Amino acid sequence: MDPEQAPKQESPQPFNADRVDFAETIGGSHTRKYLNQHVTPALLEGMRLVAKNKPSDPLRYLGEYLIKAGEDQDQPTNSSSQPNGSASQN
Repeated sequence: MDPEQAPKQESPQPFNADRVDFAETIGGSHTRKYLNQHVTPALLEGMRLVAKNKPSDPLRYLGEYLIKAGEDQDQPTNSSSQPNGSASQN
């Protein structure tokens, strides 16, 4: 393989003691907290189901599971509120 065509690898960033992220050090970042609260539970459950069921297309299976989990999560717990602000029509 030609060295110019070889994939470039990023060099590791040296540790910089002046760049201590206190939010990361104390309790974690806002991003990590958000993902842990809103994404991780459904993702882990979906991955568990993929491992258990071993579907022929695991990414599609996981994607469809996550879409359904998102729709289930979006369902209002009280019938007077919808995501678009309108009342429920039953």
